[in-house]
Parts: sequence; structure tokens; C-alpha cells
Amino acid sequence: MRTYTDTELKEILAKHYKWLIGDGGERADLSSADLSSANLSYAALSSADLIDTIFDGINWLAYLGIAPDSKGTAKAYKVTDSEGFGVYKGGVDYLTNKVFSAKLNKDISEQCGSGINLATFAWCLNEKQDGSRLFLMSFKVNPENICVPIGSDGKFRVARCTKIDECDWTGNLLTTNARGK
Repeated sequence: MRTYTDTELKEILAKHYKWLIGDGGERADLSSADLSSANLSYAALSSADLIDTIFDGINWLAYLGIAPDSKGTAKAYKVTDSEGFGVYKGGVDYLTNKVFSAKLNKDISEQCGSGINLATFAWCLNEKQDGSRLFLMSFKVNPENICVPIGSDGKFRVARCTKIDECDWTGNLLTTNARGK
């Protein structure tokens, strides 16, 4: 295994990009690269062959620290705007509704794709903005319902989930009284 410096890796990837767009450069060969400390959170790996690499076969959901219970159900968080709508594409009312479903993009090399985007508590804290709301969601862990992108920074997507309830920003469920109802 060979470890590359950040500068070397950037140079290799810049040449590879030029090769991809037909502007000279050269195809990258990282087959013997040690990328164990590389930050791949925003890497575009859509045509990468990850078979026989250190990423092949990793349970990325477990890597994020999310584990299903004995019934195959796990929990994660959803950040919304102050009105309870999704913060990115909007339109979904997470405050009023309880069960959610969407077409799931199952491409593990795509960091942001269609589906209901959920995340770890740590990811949500990093994305918190003034007025943001936080909901605890449950979902079934199976290949038809979940896609965790390779190298995820804490966000993943599901086809179907159920809202448990709203949480405060310490991660605890709000009680009816705490919400003023």
C-alpha cells in the first residue's frame, strides 16, 4: 500500500479529471493507494470500481454508528425549517405528517440523491441553523429501503420512514407540555 500526501492526491485527481474530459492528463491508478485517512465526504465516485478496495463490503450505516434493533428497525434524525418542512427541497411537511415515502436513489456513490434524507445527531448539529427543528425518525434497515453513500459524513437516505416525534437540540424527545400543546 502506498500513502499519498494531499498534494500528490490532488495532482493525480487533477490529471485524471483532464483525462476524463479529453484534455490530456492521465487516468488515475490508485489500486495500491492507502486512502484510510482520506476525507471522501464530497468525492464524486459515480464511476469508481470499489471492488477489492478498502471500501468494498463496508457496512456504512454501522460505520455511522446506527444499528438496527432485533426487529430490523433503526432510528435517525431529520432537520427541518422552522415550519417543519425539509430544508433542501422543501414540500414535505414533517410536522403534520407521520409516515413518509419517496423514490429512493440507490446509487451508493452519489452523496446526495432522491429519497428521505436522514442523518446522525452529530451531522444534524453541524447543519443546525436558527429556527431549525429536529425530528426523530424510525426506518427499516434493508437494501430496498436504505442507501448509505460511500464515505458518508453522517447523512443517508431512505425510501420510507415514520416520525417518532420532535426533539430538542440535545437530542431528547419533546413532551407535549414542552411544545405548549
